[in-house]
Amino acid sequence: MQDGYFTLMQQLAPDLAQEIELRALVLERIGALQPVGRRQLAARLNLPEREVRTVATLLKRHGLITLDAAGMCLTPAAENALPMARRFSRELKGLTRLETALAERLCVDKVCVVAGNADTDPHVPGEVGRVAGMRLRGFLQTGFTLAVTGGSTIREVAFAVPQGTPMNVMVVPARGGMGGALETQANTLACEIARRLGGHHRMMHLPDHLDEQALQEMRKLTEINETLALLERADVVLHGIGRADDMTQRRQLPGPVSAEVLRKGAVAEAYGCYFDARGRLVYSASTVAHNLGALKPACAMIAVAAGAKKAEAIAAVMKNRRHAMLVTDEGAAKAILDEAP
Repeated sequence: MQDGYFTLMQQLAPDLAQEIELRALVLERIGALQPVGRRQLAARLNLPEREVRTVATLLKRHGLITLDAAGMCLTPAAENALPMARRFSRELKGLTRLETALAERLCVDKVCVVAGNADTDPHVPGEVGRVAGMRLRGFLQTGFTLAVTGGSTIREVAFAVPQGTPMNVMVVPARGGMGGALETQANTLACEIARRLGGHHRMMHLPDHLDEQALQEMRKLTEINETLALLERADVVLHGIGRADDMTQRRQLPGPVSAEVLRKGAVAEAYGCYFDARGRLVYSASTVAHNLGALKPACAMIAVAAGAKKAEAIAAVMKNRRHAMLVTDEGAAKAILDEAP
């Protein structure tokens, strides 16, 4: 009934629907960023500041927000109205329909689609991370082990996990050290997520790529072996997805190896593994995480990736193993659905 109401409103009063959608969007963003100034909010929404000021004035008049020197915040009345406002905005944008279609196309249990395209809007990755971070707790139970990869997208997730009642969970890095920026390393992000969940974490004091003999030698160290054992029996895996051509360069694969990986048709990279368009593994660059795709059947895989340019990569990884959840953006979702099944 409600879906029909949204459709009817768009048909009979598209101008009114757009105005309500804008107010709902502003209200939702204030809730996510509060306290937030009008100029900052306008920049995050890619809207003129004058337009945001007008909507904010109306919301304040109706007792939904407060406005002071610190910025705008929601009132208790707005907190009660926010879930319906959020749903209203999503329905009018067609995001709910996108989620349903994408879940069916990719055989994913749950799909969350954020408005926008990360390729053209730098604020979208943060919103994708926020949505994933808000939903992560729902996959965890007392005694669970959560394995976490690195990367800029997973960093957004890590710092968006809400702090609440402490959970007795163990968080372990799903990748070894790879050099580069410390703030996007799996060790760093596992520590941050564990802190926010109120759980525990273990570090992975290993390079990401070791030959098998060296790895077995390292497993003789109790601390290393215990962390790897936790990783191998993870209950939930949180990972990002990259394009194969981008990741072979970013991970600095040797030239001949990179050329061979791409020659074999690799289009996607996730947890150190490269996959072709049919989801088949063509190369593993991570000795530590190479068998993540072969974890116990009950392990819940959660993928977070955004941008239309990653559409083929996302679809490929979803074909390799069924995922419990995919969080992506409108740009990637539409690009995937536009491709022939």
